[in-house]
Amino acid sequence: MFKNAYEGVKRIYKAEILALIGSVLLLIGSIISAFGLRTGENTASGEGLLVGGGLLVIAAAVLMIIAAIMNIVGVSRALKDESAFKNALIALLCGIAANILVSAFSNNPTINNIGKAMVNVTEILASYYICTGIINLAGHLGDSDVSARGTKVRSILMGIWIASAVLNVLATLFGTNETMKVVIGIIAIVTGIISIVAYFLYIGLLGRAKDMLAK
Repeated sequence: MFKNAYEGVKRIYKAEILALIGSVLLLIGSIISAFGLRTGENTASGEGLLVGGGLLVIAAAVLMIIAAIMNIVGVSRALKDESAFKNALIALLCGIAANILVSAFSNNPTINNIGKAMVNVTEILASYYICTGIINLAGHLGDSDVSARGTKVRSILMGIWIASAVLNVLATLFGTNETMKVVIGIIAIVTGIISIVAYFLYIGLLGRAKDMLAK
């Protein structure tokens, strides 16, 4: 019934799996490289660790680029059946522009921080509108389970967005206050944990939506 949405969501799902693998490889590569630096660049073991870690980081970057392209292609396909995906596409494209801004102004802390904040916001917005598209499709197909899951994930994403905005404001206004630094740090840790949980719930939702649209 919604062939374009099925193909699009399936591609988005695969993109998120690739991005997850890329994130894991990036983490492992960074840790290995750190051990390499600690061991010493001029030693055989240290050099080996640096090369191995560097290769993993490169592999992670390639996977993430492929995932980003697949995400855009998937959303573009899905919007042919559900208009909510159009907003997700706009958010993804804005995210690319923000990433370019971060790279172009890496030596300017103010613009760089603004760019990073924009990247975070666009990522959350893209996921939010993808959830909205899935909820709408589930409504058309009468799948209350997927609809309820989508609403739950979307609410969590909105909470993370609000928490991130509060963190940015607190960091700007009270960044030099030692007590507030502790408070901001605690909020950041809690938000980070919730973000990880939300990410896996989001991937699970995409999998459920894919199966729903395949029927």
